[in-house]
Order: sequence, then structure tokens, then C-alpha cells
Amino acid sequence: MSKIEKVTLDNGLDIYFYLDKKRHSVFFQHITKFGGATKDFISNGKTYHIQDGIAHILEHYIVEENKYGNFLKLLGEAQMSTNASTHLDMTRFYFSAVENVEFGIRTLLKGIYAPLFDEERLTRIKGPIYQELRGRSNNKFYGLNMKTYDTIFNHFKFRSVGGTLEEVERTTIDDLKLCFETFYQPSNQFIVVGGNFNKDEILEIIKDEYNKLDIKKIDFEVLKLEETDEVNNEYHEIEFPTGENYLEVNYKINLDKYTNDEALKLDFYFNFFFKMFFSITSPLYNKLVKEEIITDGLSCGISKVNNYIVASMGTHTSKMDRLKDEIIKTVKELKDFDEEKFELDKKQVILSIILREENIGSTVMPFVNNIVMYNCDYPDSVEQVMSYTYDDFVKTIKEIDFSNYSVGVIKNKE
Repeated sequence: MSKIEKVTLDNGLDIYFYLDKKRHSVFFQHITKFGGATKDFISNGKTYHIQDGIAHILEHYIVEENKYGNFLKLLGEAQMSTNASTHLDMTRFYFSAVENVEFGIRTLLKGIYAPLFDEERLTRIKGPIYQELRGRSNNKFYGLNMKTYDTIFNHFKFRSVGGTLEEVERTTIDDLKLCFETFYQPSNQFIVVGGNFNKDEILEIIKDEYNKLDIKKIDFEVLKLEETDEVNNEYHEIEFPTGENYLEVNYKINLDKYTNDEALKLDFYFNFFFKMFFSITSPLYNKLVKEEIITDGLSCGISKVNNYIVASMGTHTSKMDRLKDEIIKTVKELKDFDEEKFELDKKQVILSIILREENIGSTVMPFVNNIVMYNCDYPDSVEQVMSYTYDDFVKTIKEIDFSNYSVGVIKNKE
């Protein structure tokens, strides 16, 4: 990957330039460090706790209810690929373009900072969001995920990025205005520009747009609630129409003892860990299939909420107790380390990093995640992964506290 150059404006906005002259297009991404899991904060000396869904509603509101019109629609009409999204810890607005890049940058920046706050507009926005949430309610894994966070955490109140229908209904225009004025400040945002462009020209366009803005500086602090490592409950279930019952084990892992770089490395190591212990080539998988405990592969993944990782492993099964016992036993014993598999998986990760170069979005997005999730403002690199060793991998995984977990189940309605 080409070197990324960072420029910080006087207003605190960080701009990252990833120049690649082999491209024909430009990928422009604007990030605000405010997402669904941002719940408790101090703004102008006053403490606030907000409900789920506000970051997501604000994303829709900014796009559709600003004084310049729906800027994603305007960009789309200019033949640009564009969208916006809300995540656990950030909100993104972005576009990709071959032509009219200046128009795209100016249109997007003007729209982001010009929402028109009034109750009638908010009522109009809520309709499509209700439809979106009703669609998600038909997803059994979305329902299980909400229940998992409720069971895993004791003091963190985050359950879902979108919130519930009731939370959306309760959201007021004052809620949106508070969060916009608090978090949509340049010092809490950054821009990534990737592809084929003239850096000096792009920088001047961005500076010019921000010089036109009068953004009120607000002092704020995102609060980190004291959370205990123990789970709130060791079991949870939901009833949902499903061909076969589903079970997963969710491990709650505190990241406080890790530096930012170590936490990012741990993210890579979990990828190796899942493949080694739970993939279709693992001893556990072969045993589960042989004993007819499962007929499908195991799904594995991690999510990061504040300073905790939730690591999940699960699949459909008709023998839930057996599956639960085998997953817990495998994690507790950690007997299936395999150096040959580690080296093969490492080569695959290195290849995936190299292949990212084929798609500018695939190159930029992991870099954005590194910044937002781990405060590491450098891209994944071949050299970085090459430095990871089998012995360090084994040592790191064995030092993880896997003692805190909760079992989640999706059961057929009786």
C-alpha cells in the first residue's frame, strides 16, 4: 500500500491522503467519531445519557433534511457511487467518483454541516426508519445480538445501532441537535481521500469549505462507564421461527491491559484463532460433524464495544447442550494450536492485504477502522503481519481471560 500522508487543519480536522496514480477514480470518506454505542457524555459541563438509535437517526436527518437538499441524491445524479452508514463507533458519509470530484466534496461537506432542525422534518424522517427497523425485526440474528449485549453487559446500556421502534418514536429534535452540536465538530472528525487526485487541489477545496463554516466549539467528553468483567447473565434465548435451533457462546474480554497497537494485533490474532480452532479444518469441527452435533459450519466473529471485545462462536444444532459443552471445552483447554496452520493463515492474510489494492474502498475501510476502533492511524501492511510470530500468537491467546461468557440461543416458537 502506498504511503498515507496526514494533514491537520487549524480547526483540528485530520485529513489522510492515500495517493494511487494507478486509479481512475477518487474515494472520499468523511468520518465522525459518533456511533450507536456512544451513549454517555459530558457536553458544555452537563452530563447526558442518550438512548439507542440517535446516531442512526441523525445520519438520515443530515442527509435528507439540510438546506441544500438530499446530498446523496445530488451526488448520485452526478454519476457518483455514494452512501452513508452508522456503526458502533462512527458515522460515515462517502462517495466514489471519476469526474466532478470538486462538486462531490463541496456538496457533501455543505450538506453535513447544514441540517435544519425542526419537529416536522423529524417526523418525516422517522417513517422510513420505522420501516427499516421492522425489516430488521424479521432477522433472528439481529434479535439475538440485541439480547446478547443485554446479557453480556452490566452497566453499558448499548443494545443496537438502530434502536427500537419505541426509542425512535421518543427521539426529539433536541436530542438530534445536542448530538450534532457536540460530536459534529472538526476536531472529532477526519477525512480520508484515496485514489488518483491532486493533493494540493483537494486540500484547498476542503480548506475553502471549512473556512466558510461557523462551527461553535463545544467542550465534550465521552464517558467510559465502569463495567465489570463478569457477564450480567450466563444464558439468554429468544423465540423465533427457525429451521433448526441456533446456539452461540459469547466471550466478554476486557481490553484495558492492551495498548492500542496490541489491541489491533489481537484483532488479527482472533482471525487466526477462529480459523485454527473453529473452521472446517479444525479438530472441533470434524468431531462435531462426526458425532452429528452439527451439519453446518461454525460462525465466528468479534465486536468491540467501548473497551470490551465480544467474541462469538455458534451454529445451528439439534444438540444444543453438546455443542455448548464442546465450544466451552475447546476454549478452556486450547489444545489445538497448529504452527503450520498459523503460517498458512498468515500468508492468506498477507495475500488479502495485497489484493485490497485492487479496490480502493477495500483499502481505505480497514484503515478507517484502525483509527476509530484502536486509535491506530496507520493502514494494515504486509510488514506488520509478517512480524507476527507463532510463539507470540500462542502466548497472546493463552493470556486472554476466557472465563466470562454467556450462551445465547434461538429457539423455535412452540
